[in-house]
Amino acid sequence: MVFRKILSNLTPKMGNKNYYKGRGVYNPGKVNSKGRFHITAEKAQVIHAPDLTDFELKPYVSRHAFPISKEEVDAKKQTKLQNRMKRLEHSIAPNH
Repeated sequence: MVFRKILSNLTPKMGNKNYYKGRGVYNPGKVNSKGRFHITAEKAQVIHAPDLTDFELKPYVSRHAFPISKEEVDAKKQTKLQNRMKRLEHSIAPNH
Protein backbone atom coordinates (compact mmCIF):
# COMPACT_ATOMS: atom_id res chain seq x y z
CA MET A 1 0.00 0.00 0.00
CA VAL A 2 1.78 3.08 -1.27
CA PHE A 3 -0.35 5.57 0.67
CA ARG A 4 0.49 3.84 3.95
CA LYS A 5 4.21 4.20 3.28
CA ILE A 6 3.92 7.95 2.62
CA LEU A 7 2.19 8.70 5.93
CA SER A 8 3.39 6.30 8.57
CA ASN A 9 0.38 6.72 10.90
CA LEU A 10 -3.21 6.00 9.92
CA THR A 11 -5.47 8.83 11.04
CA PRO A 12 -9.28 8.67 11.42
CA LYS A 13 -9.71 10.91 8.38
CA MET A 14 -7.93 8.35 6.19
CA GLY A 15 -10.22 5.46 7.12
CA ASN A 16 -13.78 4.79 6.02
CA LYS A 17 -16.85 5.84 8.02
CA ASN A 18 -16.54 2.81 10.33
CA TYR A 19 -12.90 3.42 11.32
CA TYR A 20 -12.51 4.69 14.89
CA LYS A 21 -8.97 5.08 16.13
CA GLY A 22 -9.65 6.37 19.63
CA ARG A 23 -7.31 8.58 21.62
CA GLY A 24 -5.00 6.08 23.29
CA VAL A 25 -6.92 6.00 26.55
CA TYR A 26 -5.80 3.43 29.10
CA ASN A 27 -8.39 0.76 29.98
CA PRO A 28 -8.15 -0.24 33.68
CA GLY A 29 -10.58 -3.17 33.59
CA LYS A 30 -13.05 -5.32 31.66
CA VAL A 31 -16.78 -5.54 31.02
CA ASN A 32 -18.27 -8.81 32.28
CA SER A 33 -21.02 -10.86 30.64
CA LYS A 34 -23.74 -8.88 32.46
CA GLY A 35 -22.42 -5.60 31.08
CA ARG A 36 -20.88 -4.37 34.31
CA PHE A 37 -17.41 -2.85 34.36
CA HIS A 38 -14.91 -4.31 36.82
CA ILE A 39 -11.58 -2.63 37.56
CA THR A 40 -8.60 -4.97 37.57
CA ALA A 41 -6.21 -4.32 40.48
CA GLU A 42 -3.11 -4.91 38.35
CA LYS A 43 -4.27 -2.36 35.76
CA ALA A 44 -5.40 0.34 38.20
CA GLN A 45 -3.37 3.53 38.01
CA VAL A 46 -1.43 4.42 41.16
CA ILE A 47 -0.16 7.97 41.67
CA HIS A 48 2.89 8.37 43.89
CA ALA A 49 3.07 11.90 45.32
CA PRO A 50 6.13 13.11 47.25
CA ASP A 51 5.88 14.22 50.88
CA LEU A 52 5.71 18.04 50.90
CA THR A 53 5.52 18.72 54.65
CA ASP A 54 8.83 20.65 54.87
CA PHE A 55 8.71 22.04 51.33
CA GLU A 56 9.83 25.69 51.24
CA LEU A 57 7.94 26.92 48.15
CA LYS A 58 4.29 27.94 48.31
CA PRO A 59 1.59 27.46 45.66
CA TYR A 60 1.49 30.13 42.97
CA VAL A 61 -1.04 32.89 43.57
CA SER A 62 -1.43 35.71 41.08
CA ARG A 63 -0.43 39.16 42.29
CA HIS A 64 -3.75 40.41 40.91
CA ALA A 65 -5.70 38.22 43.33
CA PHE A 66 -7.42 40.07 46.15
CA PRO A 67 -8.09 38.78 49.67
CA ILE A 68 -11.64 37.59 50.34
CA SER A 69 -13.07 36.30 53.59
CA LYS A 70 -15.09 33.13 54.07
CA GLU A 71 -18.15 35.20 55.01
CA GLU A 72 -18.02 37.02 51.65
CA VAL A 73 -17.78 33.73 49.78
CA ASP A 74 -20.71 32.29 51.73
CA ALA A 75 -22.77 35.44 51.10
CA LYS A 76 -22.11 35.23 47.34
CA LYS A 77 -23.09 31.56 47.30
CA GLN A 78 -26.28 32.34 49.22
CA THR A 79 -27.32 35.16 46.85
CA LYS A 80 -26.55 32.97 43.83
CA LEU A 81 -28.73 30.20 45.29
CA GLN A 82 -31.57 32.64 46.03
CA ASN A 83 -31.45 34.02 42.47
CA ARG A 84 -31.50 30.49 41.06
CA MET A 85 -34.53 29.61 43.21
CA LYS A 86 -36.36 32.78 42.05
CA ARG A 87 -35.73 31.89 38.40
CA LEU A 88 -36.94 28.35 39.04
CA GLU A 89 -40.13 29.61 40.72
CA HIS A 90 -40.86 31.95 37.80
CA SER A 91 -40.36 29.17 35.26
CA ILE A 92 -42.65 26.75 37.15
CA ALA A 93 -45.39 29.27 38.02
CA PRO A 94 -48.43 29.04 35.70
CA ASN A 95 -48.98 32.00 33.38
CA HIS A 96 -52.35 33.68 34.04
